[in-house]
Amino acid sequence: MRIRHMMQESLAVVGPDVTFTALLTAYRDTDSRLVYVVDAAGALLGLVSSYDILRAMLPFYLDSNLVKALPDDASVVRQAFAACRDRPVAEIMTTDIAAVSPDDLFLEAEALIAERGVNVLPVVDENGKLVGEVSRRTILKYLAGRCGLEAGE
Repeated sequence: MRIRHMMQESLAVVGPDVTFTALLTAYRDTDSRLVYVVDAAGALLGLVSSYDILRAMLPFYLDSNLVKALPDDASVVRQAFAACRDRPVAEIMTTDIAAVSPDDLFLEAEALIAERGVNVLPVVDENGKLVGEVSRRTILKYLAGRCGLEAGE
């Protein structure tokens, strides 16, 4: 089974010059775990995960004990957001990306997912243009359908 038959094509996509504010908005409005960063031609430059967003926003020294001493209100989050709201996505994105092709087999995607320790892979065409994503969840849903399992079973 080829990835093209199971990949998700509706993705959150931004350019490398957009601000952290636009990135956070794109992340909020997507069902994907990732926001993809592409150039004007749609070529994949990088990606931003929820981990990348939180790492950019929250202090590196924050740990579970220190958090207990912080006020229980939105002020901490607002301060963290204000500190990085204008940062360009290019400073936050991950560029060490593993990707698959629409013509790759889903088992190749699963093997790469396992090797890289991720849950989602971008799908790019022969020109490096982002065309979709494939996730473990997508693979499992596709396999369940191919095994004859209906929703709710």
